[in-house]
Amino acid sequence: MNFMESFYTALEGIWANKMRSCLTMLGIIIGITSVIAVTTLGEGGQKAINDEMEKFGQNTFNVFINWDTKEEIAADDLTIEDAEVLSRISPAIEYIVPYNSNTIELKGPKKEERVNLTASTPDYFAMQKTMKVAKGRLFNSADDKEQRAVVVLEDKLGEKLFGQMNPIGQRVRWGNNSLVVIGTYTEEKFKFDMGAETFGAVVPIRYYHSLQEEPSVQMFMGKAVDKPSVDPAMQQVKQYLTRKHQKQDHYMVRSMQESVDQFNQLTGTLTLIFSVIAGISLVVGGVGVMNIMLVSVTERTREIGIRKALGARRSDILIQFLIESVIVCLIGGLIGVLFGLGIAALIAQFANLPPLLSWNSVFIAFGFSSAIGIFFGLYPANKAAKLDPIEALRYE
Repeated sequence: MNFMESFYTALEGIWANKMRSCLTMLGIIIGITSVIAVTTLGEGGQKAINDEMEKFGQNTFNVFINWDTKEEIAADDLTIEDAEVLSRISPAIEYIVPYNSNTIELKGPKKEERVNLTASTPDYFAMQKTMKVAKGRLFNSADDKEQRAVVVLEDKLGEKLFGQMNPIGQRVRWGNNSLVVIGTYTEEKFKFDMGAETFGAVVPIRYYHSLQEEPSVQMFMGKAVDKPSVDPAMQQVKQYLTRKHQKQDHYMVRSMQESVDQFNQLTGTLTLIFSVIAGISLVVGGVGVMNIMLVSVTERTREIGIRKALGARRSDILIQFLIESVIVCLIGGLIGVLFGLGIAALIAQFANLPPLLSWNSVFIAFGFSSAIGIFFGLYPANKAAKLDPIEALRYE
């Protein structure tokens, strides 16, 4: 018997027991569906968040105090002047700005809102490619150096505080301080921010420091001229600060790419764990295939005896049952792939993730299906091939 005859015979055996074959496929379908859905969503989510992080922080890095440092932490560990010097002396740095942030209550004529307040220099706006002027203007170097009490509000915040009024030129209250609104901006939000909606406002950092008893800079935000310049820029910043302030291992510099790499490692590990858990159902499905094939061998003992009596070799019987097992698993695998991609697409639509077909997971799924069909079908097929034709013909 050639391969094609064995193939057609296997199909006839599957078709003759449609219900049993479908139930056999069920475990494979569930397992493949789970693996495909998990890996596709994992890769799609990873790509989407990487794209977002690239858009918001390409070529960027942050400089902050190492809180595990053995040196004493002082208010002047990071200064506005340090940022200005670094922006002049390093050809690898496009922008580097001092940065402070705080959560405050900002009061307008209509209502009071909780606001994320940012204090920085005018270059901060140049770094934020997702920020666009909506009304008025942004503050400039003169506003910063003269410590003017001006503020730039997020456009939606302006609407909350002033209603239908034009906020430009109006005043808002921050505790005992009164600030003039000189402009509003729109900002593209991080797509996967799961926190409550908050509004932003930006003030000149020198004005912000004038309100503090002991002014300090929380961190520097930097941007290299291009991607290859990120590491040299980070090294130059760390070397300068260490030399200037005479403090070893006192500063940490971290690029956005490092954060992206850490995130990819985490999501990759989680995807692997969930895939292994989902893969357990494949093993369970394989055991089901073996059980059903053993039942099939028992039921078709007489048929096997007749085939052997008519000249079928042991290898013919082995191949027939093995092909039958593999076909069941491959059909189950195909259905599982379609279900998995469909479920992943549905979840991606609700989670605002880009549709991503993971060919690797598809090939792996079919590879697993074939392997399970061969591995778990081998024992029943071998058992069928070993049957003695005389004993098989006597079987009732």
